Amino acid sequence: MIPIDDCKLLISCCNQNGGLYLVQFKHQEYEIEKVLNVGCTGITKYGSSFVVISNSHGIFILDENLQVIKNKALSTELDLHGIAVDNDKVYIVETKTNSIGVYNLENDLERIDEIRFSPENDDVCHVNDLYIVNDKLYVSMFSNPPRKNFSFSTYFPNKTIHKGVILEYSLQERKVVKICYDKLLQPHSVLNYDDTMYYCVSGEFLVKRNEEDVFKCLGYTRGLAVRNQMMFIGQSESRQIPVLLKKHTNILLDCGIYVHDISTKLSSFIPIPSEEIYGILVI
Repeated sequence: MIPIDDCKLLISCCNQNGGLYLVQFKHQEYEIEKVLNVGCTGITKYGSSFVVISNSHGIFILDENLQVIKNKALSTELDLHGIAVDNDKVYIVETKTNSIGVYNLENDLERIDEIRFSPENDDVCHVNDLYIVNDKLYVSMFSNPPRKNFSFSTYFPNKTIHKGVILEYSLQERKVVKICYDKLLQPHSVLNYDDTMYYCVSGEFLVKRNEEDVFKCLGYTRGLAVRNQMMFIGQSESRQIPVLLKKHTNILLDCGIYVHDISTKLSSFIPIPSEEIYGILVI
């Protein structure tokens, strides 16, 4: 394993065999512990606590010891994805309705507002992840403008024009300001670190830093965190294998995280006992 500074990660895994895992690195060794035994998607920090999203169980608030102190059920029809916290409000992607719901963290997680990218109550954008810097909201989605009859398979054929984007939305002006990056094949895991944007182009097995390719996985790439010169990158068991093999010479059919040193360009892979990683958070 490459040299790794002591740190802890929370890793959310969704769908079958999902859960929330704690990975602790200490003295060049690591331990993995399952914290929640339910499928989880978005995770973020809120003060000394953590907010975790589950499609089956709604919103969890965990204390600094990763014990559940609050749980609020939400509709299982919303298809919850990424989350971000800003000014005691949690922004939750409700993919099914092309929305971001805004919930008050200080008032029993009441839903107080929403941001809509399409008026339809059906997934035509596949909004998935978000990140807030000042009053700017950065959002990744599979299709912009919205695509009718959304289907994962429409994004793989060779002649398809990829319409995935990362856009900037002004929370103050309540409107989309600009498209930061476009023509992306299934973007996820957008984040800002050291005034630089990092994100996954999942269908290409890539991690990008602004326009630059900085890492290539061997499978479906989703879940991303950066700490100093170290990147932590999630890889899920890939779907659409026959189609993917037309483009990739080999696919690693394992779920886990890559630990990648940006400066040396060396990496290690750590298996996670699940099938699909959604989010990674350094704590």
